Amino acid sequence: MPIGNMLGVNEQQYVALKDESSGLWRVLDTWHDDLKNLTADDDIPDNSDAVTTLSEGQFIALIKEAGRLGVLANATFGTGEAELENTILEKDQEIIDLRDELMKLKEDTSKVIQDNTHSEEYILKNKAIVAGHDLKEKAMDNILKLVSIQDMSNLSKE
Repeated sequence: MPIGNMLGVNEQQYVALKDESSGLWRVLDTWHDDLKNLTADDDIPDNSDAVTTLSEGQFIALIKEAGRLGVLANATFGTGEAELENTILEKDQEIIDLRDELMKLKEDTSKVIQDNTHSEEYILKNKAIVAGHDLKEKAMDNILKLVSIQDMSNLSKE
């Protein structure tokens, strides 16, 4: 029974496979008419219209261009370890700098809170109260002096 007819109903039209010995990539069009009369024992030759062969460089160039165009989601190129290492180091340093800045801001805030435990309005009211209290004390002292003088004056007339 030909298996080519079964390939035509496959949801995935293209299948890619790398030949490790030659380094070539083979891309098979599973819906191509050349495959309809294949049996399970048949090999598909590289010169078939259903097969496209690409060198490693061609395949990489194709993938990079697909990534640049946005056709491939989450495409990364190369191992990326060096780029990621630098990014990680930069981010680690940024975290350290931000922590230092946060600590400094916390210290500054603490100092401001300690220095300004009361609002300016509260401080002015207290100063007015203290000043008023001082005036009352002076007035009382003066009244006592006047009363004392009056008493002395009354005593001396008697």
